[in-house]
Amino acid sequence: MLPDPHAFESWLNGSVPGFEHARVQSIALVEGGASNITCRVALDAGAVALRVQRERGIFEPYDVVREARVLRCLADSHIPVPRVLGEESFGEPLGAPFVVLEWIDAPHMGQAPDADFGAFTRMVARVHGLDWRALGLGFLGVPASARVGLLGEIEVIARRAVSFGCGEDALLALARDRLRETAPSDGRLALCQGDINVFNYLFRGGQVVGVVDWEQARISDPRSDVGHLLALTHLRGAPWGPAGTMPFAMAYAAASGRPLSGMAWFRARWLYELGVIWHGWMGFNGSEPWYSRQHLEDLLATALDELV
Repeated sequence: MLPDPHAFESWLNGSVPGFEHARVQSIALVEGGASNITCRVALDAGAVALRVQRERGIFEPYDVVREARVLRCLADSHIPVPRVLGEESFGEPLGAPFVVLEWIDAPHMGQAPDADFGAFTRMVARVHGLDWRALGLGFLGVPASARVGLLGEIEVIARRAVSFGCGEDALLALARDRLRETAPSDGRLALCQGDINVFNYLFRGGQVVGVVDWEQARISDPRSDVGHLLALTHLRGAPWGPAGTMPFAMAYAAASGRPLSGMAWFRARWLYELGVIWHGWMGFNGSEPWYSRQHLEDLLATALDELV
């Protein structure tokens, strides 16, 4: 259900400086994501983005106020993110916490006719190169080491698996245990966006003009972000091969100036999470996501065989 326009307008007028006389013309759901509910709110002069927190979903637990804090910290960086205009942490008047953001009028990478793979790759590397301590992002939680951070990611996924009723699925349980046993210890800590798919990179003039959706942001090993895109690429039909020689892995290594090692683990880690997401998607939507369970399981089984 879409937020009530009258309730939101009243809140906007009374809570966000500069919007005292704004009038809501319409509220429309933004398609293409599976995170917090994102809407474009058309006003009598311009538009804003409205992010309403989900109670349940494939990336639970959700916290839009945390995401707003990340965006406020990044406002002082050279990463183009939407400005935070306001937030409501107690759920009134829309029935759930929400944040209001600047609307960046640009298509995402999957739709932009001038999207550039190199610009996308360089932006991902730029995120990982930020001085996250100086930006005040330590509130996200700083693991004792990159390996500890990766093990924490596996535990978050394992808890979701239990919540989605697939905690003891044989293949997923095997993946959980093997990933725990083989987690690499040669990484570094960096700010990870947590979801670098094409929907979250907005393009104009061949350049990234907006990086959105920071709900999964964390301090961890940046190879985790890279592994996400590798796993998605296979699910979209890319042939199997050494993870470190996949086009994005090689482009990222060149853009960041840092060689990548151990990418087989990170590819498997994300195939494990996407396996858990498959079950969550089925539970919340009653249908498969854009990828099939069989394809995912075939890829995950192959990925696990590489971990020794």
